[in-house]
Amino acid sequence: MRSFFHIIKEELALIIEDKSILLTCLLAPIFYAFFVGSIYKEKDVVNIPIAIVDHDHSSLSRTVGRLIDSNEKIQVMGSYSNLNDALFLFNSLDIQGILIIPNDFEKNTINLEGSTVELVLNNTKFLTSNDINKGVQQVMLTISGGVRYSYLISSKVPSELAMQQTQPIMPVVKSIFNATNNYGDYLLPILLVLIIQQTLIIGFGQSVLHELTHFKTLSDPKVNFFEFVKIFTAKGLYYFVLYASLFFLFYKVIFPYYHLDFKGSEFLHFLLSSIFIIAVMVYTTFLGTFFKSAIGWTEIMAFSTYPLFLVSGYSWPIEAMPKALQVVANLLPSTPYFTVFNKLASQGAVLVNIKGEVIHLLLLLLLGFLLLFVRFKYLHKKRTAALEVSESV
Repeated sequence: MRSFFHIIKEELALIIEDKSILLTCLLAPIFYAFFVGSIYKEKDVVNIPIAIVDHDHSSLSRTVGRLIDSNEKIQVMGSYSNLNDALFLFNSLDIQGILIIPNDFEKNTINLEGSTVELVLNNTKFLTSNDINKGVQQVMLTISGGVRYSYLISSKVPSELAMQQTQPIMPVVKSIFNATNNYGDYLLPILLVLIIQQTLIIGFGQSVLHELTHFKTLSDPKVNFFEFVKIFTAKGLYYFVLYASLFFLFYKVIFPYYHLDFKGSEFLHFLLSSIFIIAVMVYTTFLGTFFKSAIGWTEIMAFSTYPLFLVSGYSWPIEAMPKALQVVANLLPSTPYFTVFNKLASQGAVLVNIKGEVIHLLLLLLLGFLLLFVRFKYLHKKRTAALEVSESV
């Protein structure tokens, strides 16, 4: 049997020889961190250019234009009477949105008859389109509230009661997980962690498949479960050190580069990241036993990135998912880890605040070893039966 250090030596030779593993585990995380991150680098966009097509030419429509232009996120590049003039600028990407104010806007609004205002947005840049949409909505709500307040005052309603009827519910927004209320600040940290997770799954999975197909580990009668664990512990040592170093690099270099919050205990960050790496490698080894080739593994895992992100509970509450998806989500190591990471990085949580998620992650690690043991025993029994049949023949 191969010794522990002999397996380590073999794995080093494989990593150097197999350019696919080398590129996936070493270069891809850095490349994608800057490539994907560059999309969100300017997370807080200001002075987004738009145009206003004013068919009403009234005092109220001009007030709408001034209020929108006063929003720090939006810059009104001009007011036009002809939609085609604004569309020319829109199609040439000189502006990112067009607000169309209809005829009789002031008249219908003051008479409380309602008026439909149209907004054309360039949705290829969803961060900017979202800011335009929010800014215009705030202005229109302010205008409608002001008109209703004026109407109530003119109807001899006391000012305090008029204010209450104009806005009976006062919204109070307190950001918790997204303190800056910025989409880029909320999404980018987990995208960076997702890059680490997926490259680890693909790269280490290729190594697992090489072991299973090249050395036929599952067909070797001398390999018991403890020998199986020893082999993959030796092989996984490089990946653990590499990805622990990548987490350190991301925390110390990539996150500051993008001006991302990184609060909480650094020791807890690295400890839980290390547990997460081990859990991902255990599940990768388990799933690798169901594949026949590294190419098939890479193809499937490359397309798993978005589904794994969606069911992790980060972009959509797990409680709102179908029951079957809730079960799947709670079996993924990324589910508790993403929650822990967000609480640590954004809120500066301490261990007592995340103990439930930590226990969840540790239980999933234990479950991973249990699944691997059951899978190995099944394959061992199947292999033994096949050998008995071949010997009897």
